[in-house]
Amino acid sequence: MNDQSTGPSRECQQLYRIERPCPENSVPIIASMPHSGTFVPPSIADAFTPLHLNWLRNTDWHLPQVYDFLPELGVTTIAATHSRYVTDLNRNPEGLLFGSFNEAVISDSMFDGTPIYRKPPDEQSLRQRLVKYHSPYHEELSNLIDRMLRVCGRVLLLDLHAFFGPIADDVCIGDLRSTSCRQETTTLASKAFKRQGFRTVCNEPFSGGYLIRRHHNSSTEALQIELRYTTYLDCTHIDKPIRPQLDPMRLAKLKPRLREVFGEIVDLWRNT
Repeated sequence: MNDQSTGPSRECQQLYRIERPCPENSVPIIASMPHSGTFVPPSIADAFTPLHLNWLRNTDWHLPQVYDFLPELGVTTIAATHSRYVTDLNRNPEGLLFGSFNEAVISDSMFDGTPIYRKPPDEQSLRQRLVKYHSPYHEELSNLIDRMLRVCGRVLLLDLHAFFGPIADDVCIGDLRSTSCRQETTTLASKAFKRQGFRTVCNEPFSGGYLIRRHHNSSTEALQIELRYTTYLDCTHIDKPIRPQLDPMRLAKLKPRLREVFGEIVDLWRNT
């Protein structure tokens, strides 16, 4: 899988999109957006209920547009194109194959128990999805990390997500409860968000998932950063079976603040 846009077909769409900074401005930071995709291959979409296919509830809506400034700061980004309901890139493929939203790598229902499928898929087709959709994203992310490590010796991985509840804070930063990065890194990120007026918490309720657990090590620090829908989406009908839209006014106010936050993180990584 290369990182050049080839144009999607109905069944075989590019699995991820990579945006790279100018080489002279590049820093060893990678931002991953594993839940921002909305594409569902027709062979899978045909098995979804009409309600679910139209909704794709709990997608990390529009995050590539929210964070489109990151390459200008020197950050490499990788964003999934396929829906988390094809296969959840933030779940362990060696764990529960098919089941609850919070645990399985392929969900059988939404978080509130609403069924996703008109007819459950068979185990063989589920396992084929892991090979076809789950593994390639993580393999490419590993390749990006390895290439940066060879040049720079260390990498910061930022796993970017979005949420609506159960908390009313604007941002939740997860570091696997102080195990996926130095405390200095978590503290700086938290303070940077707070300086820009974001209500920020750490590790509650989102401490981090499979993605940062898999990819962090002594040379690769990792943070999960959750941004609340209400900071950039029109949430008027968030509990209705329609896909939420960007709120232009909210987004215009949000992006300069986010740019300052991530600018601080980049500066730390350049200077330490």
